[in-house]
Amino acid sequence: MKLSRLKQIIKEEYYNILSEAFADPEIRKISKMGGIKGNRYNNWFKKFAHTHNIAWDKLPAGTLNKTTNMNDPRIKKGLAFWVNTQRKQNPYAQQSWDSTLSAGVMAVTLAGKVQYEGRQGIGAKGVSKYGDASGYGKRGTLQLKKLKEIADEIYVMDFESFRGGTKALKANRAELKLGKDKFKDAREWKRANLKRYKDILNARVGTRGNVDAMVAKIVKIANEAVAEGMAVIKVGRYDELVTTVNGNEVALKSVTSTMTRALRSYGEYIRQDNAAEREKESGYGSYNQDASKETAGYIKQMLRAFETGKGIDRY
Repeated sequence: MKLSRLKQIIKEEYYNILSEAFADPEIRKISKMGGIKGNRYNNWFKKFAHTHNIAWDKLPAGTLNKTTNMNDPRIKKGLAFWVNTQRKQNPYAQQSWDSTLSAGVMAVTLAGKVQYEGRQGIGAKGVSKYGDASGYGKRGTLQLKKLKEIADEIYVMDFESFRGGTKALKANRAELKLGKDKFKDAREWKRANLKRYKDILNARVGTRGNVDAMVAKIVKIANEAVAEGMAVIKVGRYDELVTTVNGNEVALKSVTSTMTRALRSYGEYIRQDNAAEREKESGYGSYNQDASKETAGYIKQMLRAFETGKGIDRY
């Protein structure tokens, strides 16, 4: 094998590895499409990250969404890749070399404005001195109205929710609370969370019951949600850090505060249940037994909220 061919194979594998680093499969798909430059010296994703400070490899699956709705409301403020699934004629061509539109990314828009490429960045025409349009950028097509008419599908994302990359993540680190204790690190919060749960469990009289299992599930779901929320910076509609629970967007502070209430209720349940055992032995009535059942019902409601990802902020 010739040395030149060997170098070419190594280079191809190198860029395959780079594209596989994207956690979102749709972003990986776009990175391999025609029209998007991905070589070592001219990489569209690196240029965009340089301009807008966005960590592409940290964006989770579901960030970029495919749609055929050309009036998708996310286009107005989001980042959109306008894609042709097959080769077609350019109805707005003025020169012969612009007459054919290849399959792949036809253009890219941000907040409805066509994006252009410079040596190190990506931006709208007129804002900075950028040159060629992102994507194939055929003349005659680079207007939002025309893109909607020509494109077969769009890949769009809520750009502002992810803007800021790792710098913003460090600057806007959530303050995780568990009771009166505060943490800046998801791992520390998780360790304290598990320790508190185990301490309460150790005070349990008798064998583990349904309530123990319910709280264990809440702890597991909350820990996973906090880990995700701290790994990838995402800001909700009220400028607060959010995470995802069962596919639903939830404020990170709602997850941590409800987790605190769940553990507090669990501790109360253990005390009531232990007292109910003593009441039963001495024949003093069923006050604590009734109270423990009510607390168990409250914990069950919180578990339901965590399992569905809905209503976590109510507790």
